[in-house]
Amino acid sequence: MILVFLLLQGLVPGMGAENPRKKTETHLFTWDLLWTGSWYKSIKIQDGEFQSAKDLFSGGTLYNRGELSLGLPKLDLSFRFLAADKRLLPVISNDGKAGFDPAAGIYHLGSGSRFLYGIQSEYGLPARINNVWLRSVPFIESRSPSSRDLKIEPAARDSAETYLYLALPYRILPDLSMYISAALDAELNPAFGTGIGLEKNGMDFRLEGFYTKKELPPRTISTWFSSAPPLPERDFEIYALGFFFNMPKAAFAADLAWSETFAWGRGVYGNASLRLGNKPWRFSLAADTAGPRFADRSGSTAGGGFRLSAKVERFWLRSGYLRFQGTIRSPAIDEKLDRGNISIYYRPSAPSAAEKRNNPFLVRFSRASLSFNRDARTPGKTADTLDVLSGFNFGILSTVFSCSLHSFSDLEDKGGPPLFLFPVFEKFESFKVSGELALKLGIFDLRTKLAFTVRAEKSPLWEPSINCSIRPGKWGRIGLKIAFTDFPEKWNYTLSWRFNHAAMH
Repeated sequence: MILVFLLLQGLVPGMGAENPRKKTETHLFTWDLLWTGSWYKSIKIQDGEFQSAKDLFSGGTLYNRGELSLGLPKLDLSFRFLAADKRLLPVISNDGKAGFDPAAGIYHLGSGSRFLYGIQSEYGLPARINNVWLRSVPFIESRSPSSRDLKIEPAARDSAETYLYLALPYRILPDLSMYISAALDAELNPAFGTGIGLEKNGMDFRLEGFYTKKELPPRTISTWFSSAPPLPERDFEIYALGFFFNMPKAAFAADLAWSETFAWGRGVYGNASLRLGNKPWRFSLAADTAGPRFADRSGSTAGGGFRLSAKVERFWLRSGYLRFQGTIRSPAIDEKLDRGNISIYYRPSAPSAAEKRNNPFLVRFSRASLSFNRDARTPGKTADTLDVLSGFNFGILSTVFSCSLHSFSDLEDKGGPPLFLFPVFEKFESFKVSGELALKLGIFDLRTKLAFTVRAEKSPLWEPSINCSIRPGKWGRIGLKIAFTDFPEKWNYTLSWRFNHAAMH
């Protein structure tokens, strides 16, 4: 039934989802085969003795992903088959981190409709209400429409789901978009989404809704002094509503989510963002807050909090860019601010084509950034971090230099508010300086990096690394990375590969 619906969107007159801006395909059938993977091995040298060659090339972690895509351009349909496998070597039967994850999908390219089975990544409203404090600040540019796709690097804790997304074909109402979606996880817990959008005369309006319910597993405490109480099996529900309105010179968006968890309580999360201007100047403001009993999209207790961020941006031709950004946070709206960040980032305009031709070995400054972070959640132990970065290009060579300073201070005990975002550096913790050199010569890419860290009451730390790859053609790449996490005792190496068969035709 689902396949018939997708076929009808391309076959029935007046219901085709063909995008008029897309080049018309003349091929009856297309295909694409992709194989990518990596092999990772970590080594620790004990008593100054190097491991034997046999130990160097045995064991480790092996990851493979294969994809086969079959296309029917005249019907605007695509079929995707994916399998990802990750496991420790040598293979053992009780490997908790191993997993073979097959997946498949049917896509109607013009409308975006799709039917998926497998481990998936979420986008849009369902993703914005999941791991809310681990995600970046919800500015306007991070508010993509809700959707899902097959996940290319599944984790051991992920499980396969079934997902259906049906969108209004393009030719019915070119300015109007509508969709409905439904998903079922391995325990048959449902999740539903819907949305409507209107795009006309440079304006874009979108309204979305989302709902899911499930039975959460019991939660036990890991330590005697855990702040999270043990909880039994419990029912969980979450409702969410998202609003987005965009014009060339202004935009506004907001999300509101309400959760109810048995034996835990009800909670609310909300965010809002505003953008004024576009280019060359743009001002953005974003904020979000959650109650202490809010549970996120997955049912995890996100905890209460408040976050407010603002940024000013300036754009120039050829990717020139300047950004000033600041963020402050607190456990709740009515509580004292205990975390903050300010940063500056600058990237000059790239040289013109004429400048590159006239001076192929042009030496130029490529980018720079400065950021300062303060965390005052621990009374009497305010953590400060200062990061500085600069980059330069020397023809085919590019370099990046950075340094980072970590320290602790006792601002709160002295009566000073921890909100003031300027360095104090009372107690030295660590200082790290690093340099990176990149060389691109034909089919060869080479990157080397050396980092040195001075630590309080600990020995210095050296971290050299080298990363080289070869790209014989558009069809593939092979790379090798060797990195020391504590020279010369701890190091690792990664062999990676990527081959795309269709690009060879």
